Amino acid sequence: MPNIAKVLKDEMARIARREANNAVAPARKPAAGLKRSAAELKRRVAALEKEVRWLRKMVAGLRPAAPTSDATAAKARLTAKGMRSLRRKLRLTGQEFAQLVGVTGQAVYAWEKADGPLKVRSRTRAAILAIRGIGAREAKRRLAAANDAPRPAKAAARRKAGKQKGRSRAASSKA
Repeated sequence: MPNIAKVLKDEMARIARREANNAVAPARKPAAGLKRSAAELKRRVAALEKEVRWLRKMVAGLRPAAPTSDATAAKARLTAKGMRSLRRKLRLTGQEFAQLVGVTGQAVYAWEKADGPLKVRSRTRAAILAIRGIGAREAKRRLAAANDAPRPAKAAARRKAGKQKGRSRAASSKA
């Protein structure tokens, strides 16, 4: 008799498991799919957060230096060592650096050879402070743009004015 009870009990357990599996089976596939999609979304969010961090670093590097007011421009300390290091950082010759700042090459030479803080005009100081935040590529791009821009023909205008003066003198002496 004990065998029949055990066999009956085992059969009932098997049938109960099968019925339970049949009842749960329709929910199994969608649950597995949801788990996969949740894992994929987590991976995508992590990748996007990583990209956002990288982009923030890039944007922070591209931001121009804070606009300098007259007070901050006056407080900025310009030294010969700073001029040399800025020029070398931008990978420019003295003449190119001078053109970028709007001074002569001789002025840049004098700045780099000087001792202590430099005394420069406010417009020049502003130009130097403006290029402190740029890189070598941007400096080369600005130089190329400045070289492409048409320049006023000052020497030709002076020659023309000189010739006209000479004519007016000659005309007045004949009269």
